[in-house]
Amino acid sequence: MRVLPDLNAVSIQLVEDHPGHQYVANELVPALHGEQTLLMFGYLPLRVQWVLEDLGFSTVDARNAVSSLLQYPMESPEVTPQTILDAYEISSEKNHDVYDCFYIALARQAEADVLLTTDRDFATLCEDEAFEYSNPVPEDVLSQFHTVSE
Repeated sequence: MRVLPDLNAVSIQLVEDHPGHQYVANELVPALHGEQTLLMFGYLPLRVQWVLEDLGFSTVDARNAVSSLLQYPMESPEVTPQTILDAYEISSEKNHDVYDCFYIALARQAEADVLLTTDRDFATLCEDEAFEYSNPVPEDVLSQFHTVSE
């Protein structure tokens, strides 16, 4: 099983008191333990640190959390100019923002089995894809996310 988490999923994994943590952790822990393959592209950890700081973590705590995460086994798919071009093409085809479509392009390229996110938009984006969309957070918990500064 090859799991590609998005920015929100990875960030939530690192925030134990986030309302979605337990649900995301249930999906990511097998990959973190090497039972599945965690796909983590190049600059994603840098963006995770930014999100953690935005949530109120100190720079040092955010850096330590990301550094700890990077000690787990993972595969880092290469993001090439073609990946970006594919994202723009998908964005045009699906009439959706290119940032979300980047995950679709990367999931295709990396032959992901699952795209893990807490973003509801991906349900529609992933309908005709070879990989599965997974948002493990129940709807009533997702509605609490706006009260947490993501």
